Amino acid sequence: MKRKAMIFILLIMAVLAATAQTTLQFTSPMPKDARSMGMGGAFRVFSQGYSSFFGNPAGFAGMSSLTLMDMSTWAYLAPTSENLGRVQSIVSGSASNSDIMGWAGDWLAKNNGLGAGMSMGAGWVGAKGISIGFNVITDELAQGNSVLGAKLISSTQGNAVLGLAYPIQLGPVWLKVGVDGRVFYRMQSDPTTGWPFSTILNKVLDNSFSPSDLTFFGGYGFGADAGVILGLGPIMFGFTARDFGLEFKVGQFTAQDIVDKTISAFPLAGTIPAALTPSYAAGIGIKLFENGLFEPAVYAEVDDPMSIFSSSDMLSTAFNSLHAGMQLRLLRFLSVRAGLNKGWYSLGAGLDLSLFEFDTAIFTEELGMYPGDKGRSGIAIQGAIRFGR
Repeated sequence: MKRKAMIFILLIMAVLAATAQTTLQFTSPMPKDARSMGMGGAFRVFSQGYSSFFGNPAGFAGMSSLTLMDMSTWAYLAPTSENLGRVQSIVSGSASNSDIMGWAGDWLAKNNGLGAGMSMGAGWVGAKGISIGFNVITDELAQGNSVLGAKLISSTQGNAVLGLAYPIQLGPVWLKVGVDGRVFYRMQSDPTTGWPFSTILNKVLDNSFSPSDLTFFGGYGFGADAGVILGLGPIMFGFTARDFGLEFKVGQFTAQDIVDKTISAFPLAGTIPAALTPSYAAGIGIKLFENGLFEPAVYAEVDDPMSIFSSSDMLSTAFNSLHAGMQLRLLRFLSVRAGLNKGWYSLGAGLDLSLFEFDTAIFTEELGMYPGDKGRSGIAIQGAIRFGR
């Protein structure tokens, strides 16, 4: 046991020590899955099963599960009756081009962004902590105060993940340690300039849009994640560090190249250096009556915990990065959720019907410097076919 524990510690130190000097900094797109978004963006540090491919690799050291398909989709649009009516008019074709332009400007200004995303994947989490998974995540978001000045940022990443986790029991204290390695392909618009949203929207509306209008950066690389979860009875403490790896190279291509050449259009080698930006999270959780007919749980997590201790106002900094949420699981198949995402409320619910899972959430996330500054609302829906939890 001591030898295995030492190997895990060395692996985590190697992951945390990996650094890269880069020209382009990319942040890995994270799925806005309904389970975590319903809890204010929490449940990354204390992820379990398939969700550990995006959260804490230490979560692989749990019950085995086979996910044949997990699909999440989300939209950055407040689900009000007015907005839903506007969307229905656009889908039915009854909205004019001027209506759509006006509504888009209204959504950008009031919702601090307009867009949508999707993730899809499958994976096996073994009883001995060995896990393998595949997933694709895409997120398309327009941001700006008006249609004319808005920029559209597109990021898509495909991952093949191999994870390893190990549980350690030390009397009443238990510990889970995990690492994973990823081969990924990243395809993204320019992360600093994006695409001019007004130009794209106008061309779509007057049927003059061409795939050659969209230029991407693309390339493959390697990344690694690590994490630990320490527990005493129902109380848990966790930490995870994600997106460490070596510098990789990206090349440029257009959407028209994909149409013309399909797979061969994606550059496997480029000249522009890039790397993923590392991220950190820490948290505390309490789960009672696990696997019982009545299972309440509460989670609180903060982003970049090191910045809290270096801040002159630790309390304010901690609240500005806080994701807190609760989940109440009833009769082992029904879950209700609520959360606080940097000062904004969220709600969610889920059904677990043996092999099939369905979850939904309404959320708001903070984009500004302090809670209540610049909220962006949305809705998330998730479905899965899964053996085990």
